[in-house]
Amino acid sequence: MPTRPTRPARTDIVAGRLEDLVVMLTNYRCGHCTGHVEGITTNDTTGAMHARVEHDTGCPVLTGSVSPIPDTFRALTDQQ
Repeated sequence: MPTRPTRPARTDIVAGRLEDLVVMLTNYRCGHCTGHVEGITTNDTTGAMHARVEHDTGCPVLTGSVSPIPDTFRALTDQQ
């Protein structure tokens, strides 16, 4: 029987407003690895848009050692 991974290979960013999600998609970078946005999907039931962030193996965000919240806020406020 195949075993399931015990840790996620990604984190998700969810935003209600399209404008907020576009800013995050453009600016998000993980501060602990080379993680960045790899894709976006829309939930057919709720309409919420989800941005998928792929992180490097061993990234402390994936292990739960640190929060992705600071990187998310940085992405939202980055005015590059």
